Amino acid sequence: MAEESSGVLEQCLTVLRSAKSDNEHFAALLLVTKAVKAEDCSTETRHKIFEAVGYRFINRLLKTGSTPQGCPEHIYKSLAVAVLACFCTDPEMVVHQEMITKVPDFGQIVCFQPESPEDVTTRSMVDDCYDCLFALMTTPTGRSQMIDSNTVSKLCETYWSRHHGYCRALELVVALCSQCGKLIWKNNMDKWHRLVETLAQEFKENKDDGKFELCEKITVVLLSAMKENVQVGPWSSVVYHELSSILQSKLGKSQREPALKLSSAMVDVIGVSWALSDPQNHKFLLLLVHLTCIEVRMMLEDQEYEQIVDQSSLLSSCYSLLENTIHYMTVGPSMALDDRQILQLHSAMVGAFNAVIYFLDTVSKNPVVLPSPVIYASVRVLGSWLAEETTALRDEVYSILPYLLRVGHQSFKEKKELTQTTNSGGNKSPEPVITNSVEVLRFLLPGLCHFSAEEKSRKILIENEGHLLLGQYFSHSWASFSERKNREAEVAMTTMCGIFLNLTVLEVALVTTHQVFRELLAFIIATLPTLALDKSNLVLTANFVVLGTMLIRQQATHLETPQGEVSLFFSAVVEFLRHAYCKQVAENGTATLRISKVYENFWEQISELWFLGMQAFSVCLPLFPWLSRNILSSGWVPELVDILRLELANAADTETITSFRQLFTQLVKQYPTIKQLVIECGGHDLAMKSGMADLENNMKR
Repeated sequence: MAEESSGVLEQCLTVLRSAKSDNEHFAALLLVTKAVKAEDCSTETRHKIFEAVGYRFINRLLKTGSTPQGCPEHIYKSLAVAVLACFCTDPEMVVHQEMITKVPDFGQIVCFQPESPEDVTTRSMVDDCYDCLFALMTTPTGRSQMIDSNTVSKLCETYWSRHHGYCRALELVVALCSQCGKLIWKNNMDKWHRLVETLAQEFKENKDDGKFELCEKITVVLLSAMKENVQVGPWSSVVYHELSSILQSKLGKSQREPALKLSSAMVDVIGVSWALSDPQNHKFLLLLVHLTCIEVRMMLEDQEYEQIVDQSSLLSSCYSLLENTIHYMTVGPSMALDDRQILQLHSAMVGAFNAVIYFLDTVSKNPVVLPSPVIYASVRVLGSWLAEETTALRDEVYSILPYLLRVGHQSFKEKKELTQTTNSGGNKSPEPVITNSVEVLRFLLPGLCHFSAEEKSRKILIENEGHLLLGQYFSHSWASFSERKNREAEVAMTTMCGIFLNLTVLEVALVTTHQVFRELLAFIIATLPTLALDKSNLVLTANFVVLGTMLIRQQATHLETPQGEVSLFFSAVVEFLRHAYCKQVAENGTATLRISKVYENFWEQISELWFLGMQAFSVCLPLFPWLSRNILSSGWVPELVDILRLELANAADTETITSFRQLFTQLVKQYPTIKQLVIECGGHDLAMKSGMADLENNMKR
């Protein structure tokens, strides 16, 4: 029977292939539909039918404007789309190039609106188009074509115009938002804003369980936005008032979770200021944080690892809200909370982060559980907390610090491998790469900087080879920064400089002998002269200057770097220290010492480093007798004399003048050539008038 059916099909396909007119094509197609049933149609058979029909015929059907008298207006288009919808059920056929090229046509057709309830042809055609688009959406190539052909814009228009199938249009947009993120709004942010306005209004008007389904849809659309282009409009206030009402009500799990996710998304996209929309009342933010902390505790304290993984989407939303709130509380404007509210907020967060630590401690003892997205997310949010709060839960954190370093190392390893694969051309997809890891080590750095200053945690860091890990991460971050001026990499390096500086001061034996610190110094010596040329790198330059001079002081006796390279390094150090201050003369002739214009914008970040650099450089002078040549050739000595003369006119602050005096005295003490130049510049007179007894005595010798 099967052989007989196959023979009939082959005869029909032969007729279809030999058809010379559209009428013959129609007749042959009708024969094919009678010869084979869809459920009995194999992939091979579909391919044969597909090739026999031919795309030229389908294209003519799609493009033909006229129809036979008495036939529905879109009868040819409807037939073409119906044929394509049949083929779209096959995973291999849906990625055929000819199918991909039909995406713009599908986008146009979904905007069609049936003229009447009896217009079955148009409704059926639109439904078939949605079937095709949903099938195409499951493939990377299909999604890419939907983005490039502006199909998203058509779907949004269909939704807010309430055309036939508008609910499916929203489903497609939400699915694309989830899969492709901000790519779909690259040239469509106006459509994003109108869609969000429409959804917010529906959210307000809906009074049944559909309200919470809308929560989930709005959340996905929000998180796909290009944040820098989001304009806060009436929709944000609508969502604020609705969520405020919802979260103050008695809620079940199925209602509470989507409400918290949407709240977290609003804070992530707009900022914590959204949750403070009512300037007279901070209760909503406090309530939101409390509910989030409770949710985190319920998930992490009372459930098994597999259950926690199943709820990772909600957990991620809670973590995001906590992270954003912590950041806002530390760098944002005052929230004007009273002492009781601050205590309540801190207490709630301590409870939540205690649960995070408990979870990480539990998985650290289970050899079967490997680092996963939920573990990476937990380490990241804990890193945000530790960046600001290291006293609460200190002992608990110490106990999991080795595990945090292991997870940090694993995430760094995965990120590095991914970068190498991408750079080698391994990823050809037009979509963003979605991985199971996040570079959590970067989020641990501020906390590690605090811990490197404390003896107990510093020992744990060293025992677990944290300095070795940081050395590798430093090199990786520099590569990222030097290739594309990556801001995150720059911040990571400045923080690591702080960690290495603490170790340099407090662990002298380690710094003197360990290869990591020798390599680090060699790297800074080689890099600083070029880095310092670009004044936009002033913060990183300041960190390199201080760390480099501190390291070179510790390793001076066994320095392996050629003197020529060390000389260039010190010339860069001199230039950095020298140009921080300049003499400014007013119209009345009064001179004052001021921070140079180039340094002004960065001074808050580098002022302490500049003073440390002056001290460290002074200590280096006796170790390198040839340094006098660098200092003399820079022209700094006469400038220092002028600066110290300003002291006599009270034209500079005490701390700054003290720093210059100490360096100046050390220069005269160590280098006869510099002493001679100072004498020629009136150094004796300056020393006597300013009461610099040490300087005066050194010049008399």
